[in-house]
Amino acid sequence: MRGEGKMPLPKGYPPEERVVSGVQVRREAGLRYAVMSDVGKRKQNEDAYFAGRMSGHHLFAVADGLGGHASGEVASRMAVEILAETAGRDLPGNDPGEMLIRAFEQINAVIFEYNKDNALNAGTTLSAAVVDESGRCWVGTVGDSRTYIFTPTSSWHTRDQTYVQGLVESGVISPAEAMLHPRKNVLTQALGLSARVQVDLDIVELAGGVLLLSSDGLHDHVPESVIRGIVLDRDPDAACRRLIDSARDAASTDNATVIVARA
Repeated sequence: MRGEGKMPLPKGYPPEERVVSGVQVRREAGLRYAVMSDVGKRKQNEDAYFAGRMSGHHLFAVADGLGGHASGEVASRMAVEILAETAGRDLPGNDPGEMLIRAFEQINAVIFEYNKDNALNAGTTLSAAVVDESGRCWVGTVGDSRTYIFTPTSSWHTRDQTYVQGLVESGVISPAEAMLHPRKNVLTQALGLSARVQVDLDIVELAGGVLLLSSDGLHDHVPESVIRGIVLDRDPDAACRRLIDSARDAASTDNATVIVARA
């Protein structure tokens, strides 16, 4: 979350839910997964998430509302709701990667039009993963929410669409320096702020690994080596609790949301 504010919900969206910190745990079709979202030291939680199974796939998503623009909890909730609706309609018989691109473009268009109609500039990040029964993952990302895959011998995560990531890729600063950079939260892409958006799409394999989705309230404060050790050494529910505790221990004041899934 990046700030505070308030704006009305668009017509057709449900009333706000109360913020609850706790772990939700499920096992479906061979995958065990858990979710935890924590408000941190903010007044409200502007993160949103989805975790569930539909049309023979698992769908996981984490969105982080840009609250400094206008109440971000609305934009993040719109993102995960539209994603779930699109997946439920389009996943059967269609390529998951193409479905993700369509969903992200629709989310962007809906929030952008809502902003124009109401003279607002709400926005959100979103990272979403579709996992089939073989363990293949299609991952779509806008902004700096992340999807990771960890195995005992490797680590992978999505690319942050941020100003600081550009500095890392150009060799100006190191990844360790990026965590301390004063502009680390400056995004180069977000949903809802312009008519067009660049969606990063990755296709990766989960088989033998652990899937983690997180908002930046975790990975902006906890080193990747620590995150990796936590998710590989624990069941999903214990991993979620320890990840949130680690964010708090690292003095994160932001909302933090994590989804951990493993076979």
